[in-house]
Amino acid sequence: GEDAELQEVSFGVQQLTPYGGTYEVEVSGLREDTNRRLTPNFATGDPVEVYTTEFRLGFTQPILRDFGADVTRNQIHIAQNNLTISNEAFRQQVIDSTSQVQQIYWELVFSRQDLQVRLQQLDLAEQLLARVRRQVEVGTLAPIEVLQAETEIARINEQIIIAANAVRDAEDRLKRAMHLSLVGEFADVEILPTDPPAYSPTQIDQAAEIRQALEQRPDLKQAKLTLDNQNITLVFNQNQVLPTLDIAGSLRFNGISDTFGDSLGEFDTKRREFAVGLVFSYPLGNRRAKGQVRQSRLAIRQQLLRIKELEENAMEEVRRAMRGVRASSELVQATRAASRLAQKQLEAEEKKLKVGLATVFTVLEFQEDLAVERSNEIRSLTRFLQARVNLEAVKSTLLQVNDIVIESNGPQLR
Repeated sequence: GEDAELQEVSFGVQQLTPYGGTYEVEVSGLREDTNRRLTPNFATGDPVEVYTTEFRLGFTQPILRDFGADVTRNQIHIAQNNLTISNEAFRQQVIDSTSQVQQIYWELVFSRQDLQVRLQQLDLAEQLLARVRRQVEVGTLAPIEVLQAETEIARINEQIIIAANAVRDAEDRLKRAMHLSLVGEFADVEILPTDPPAYSPTQIDQAAEIRQALEQRPDLKQAKLTLDNQNITLVFNQNQVLPTLDIAGSLRFNGISDTFGDSLGEFDTKRREFAVGLVFSYPLGNRRAKGQVRQSRLAIRQQLLRIKELEENAMEEVRRAMRGVRASSELVQATRAASRLAQKQLEAEEKKLKVGLATVFTVLEFQEDLAVERSNEIRSLTRFLQARVNLEAVKSTLLQVNDIVIESNGPQLR
């Protein structure tokens, strides 16, 4: 009879080539304990150990279906694009947050300066009241004039209370935009703006502004990367319509001995096997692959229309933002002129009051006019600065303008 015990172990590696082919290297070992008649020790009945080692090198290279670097690396390219799409989405979030913070910051600047205007108006009214009281004492003015001044001061104090409350509201909005809690150590912290509003009119080149928007906007970049993914998918799907035609080959060597080490040294070129051939297959109809090609082409057409729509939206938003900058710039100049005129009118009315050609009531009215014009000037200036922020946000250049750099430590695919 024959008794045999077999033990086999093997290991190997397989690698995909850039053009869709695969190659593999495998080494296997077979250990056999046997007392078969073919062994020298059959007469004694002692088992004999026989080691067989085989080395195999194989390769497969597609010629039609699955051939080419674009087909092989399509998922890698799509993953790279998807990573960039995610980065662009994050950049849009940072732009939105930065724009929101800056818009609220200028609202706080306006609120604080508007409060200062009312405090200045109160100071002027109190100075006027002091003069009126002196004139009443010497008999050059009637006591009713004191009542008019005191009434106006009371009304101004009401406006100061409202303006101070607006400052606190603006501070809370800015704290929330900066993700500071409204409870705890930062809840009642006073925010003092360090950047005063400055007017610097600049010439705006509409063509250049639109070009920047079309180059920088994250939504357009995302849409174009999505289109690139769809083109990659179309190339892959078109390839999958082709029949399979592969070149396949293998080369084998083996060695036999009574120890494993010796079997590795017993590789003999005479004990080798080489094979090469072609593998061809074609699914009848191949409807699934052809349907995917049609779907890819339709998706590309739809995405092209979406990109066109996004470009039109970007141009419309830039044009609207530019008009906002121009209009607010013109308002700054107009309100500044009105404020200067209101100051001169007040000075003239005060001189007339000293010689008895004006009344306290008219002086108080001119003080109110000056306060209103100063407030309008500050409002127009802050709106001009907000419009500039909005224009940069619409173009998606707000981060560059403010020297904000987004650093990414995420995976970088190549």
